[in-house]
Amino acid sequence: MKKAVGNKAAITLLMVLVCILALAGCGNNAATNTGSATNAAPGASSEPTASSTAPATSDSLALPEAVKERGKLVVGVKVDYPPLGYLDENGNNAGYEIGVVRKMAEYAFGDPNAVEFIPVNATNRIPYLTSKKIDFIAATLGVTEERKKQLDFTTTFFDGGAVTVVPQNSGITSIPDLAGKKVIVIKGSTGSTYLEENVPTAEQMKIESNADAFRALKDGRADAMFHDAVLMSEFIKTSPEYKIVGEQVAFAPMAMGARKNEPEMLNFLNGSLEKMRQEDYFKVLIEEYLPKAGDLDPMEMIPRP
Repeated sequence: MKKAVGNKAAITLLMVLVCILALAGCGNNAATNTGSATNAAPGASSEPTASSTAPATSDSLALPEAVKERGKLVVGVKVDYPPLGYLDENGNNAGYEIGVVRKMAEYAFGDPNAVEFIPVNATNRIPYLTSKKIDFIAATLGVTEERKKQLDFTTTFFDGGAVTVVPQNSGITSIPDLAGKKVIVIKGSTGSTYLEENVPTAEQMKIESNADAFRALKDGRADAMFHDAVLMSEFIKTSPEYKIVGEQVAFAPMAMGARKNEPEMLNFLNGSLEKMRQEDYFKVLIEEYLPKAGDLDPMEMIPRP
């Protein structure tokens, strides 16, 4: 009887040991499986995710799908604004801003000619943008609070102001002297806005195109012209009977304009401009198109590395 009990106890003890070993094995497998799941989760969550609100960098060069499929950029530019945007002697688009846009086309499509230039002026450039006739504006667009309500600006890539141009024999020597005088301005320009705010008694003759404005000045239809410093510096080079007087004012850093709520296009533009800044490409363009501008230092007008 005692022997039977002893055998039974031994069998029970053996079964307990087997269970303990089995549980230990299960525990090790569970720990291993749990560890594998834990390791997999961080790997999945650490994958970078794209965000339309992420700051633009030189790598943010992805275009909206519709533009990518089209295979070219469609851009509103000036054709009468040397040296920033104009037509050369062969009728081809040329200038500082044109060079910037061509570089963007090269970044986007590997071809600087993969772009269609649409002529615009100060009056129609924003309507062309909002009506989707163009992808973005690259047309001497000064950054103002009022325009921010209508479009999104890129980072700035040129900085200039406005100056007063008068005949050599004029008695006008400074901006305050424009009070009560007839002054040619470009309709919708920052120069026009500046005079409205600072010399309200100046009689503004608002003209849409630069060519018509220069013609009006040379015809003697006004006492002065108040407009972009770079453009006016170019003008007096070929018209020595005129001169720049007074200080440069109405500084308006220039940027490109994109439609509101189109972050992918804005990121592409900002990314391209940043890449050009890093490559010091703006300097290359300035040396080509604006080596001199009166007393202005063109190198102070552009972003540098």
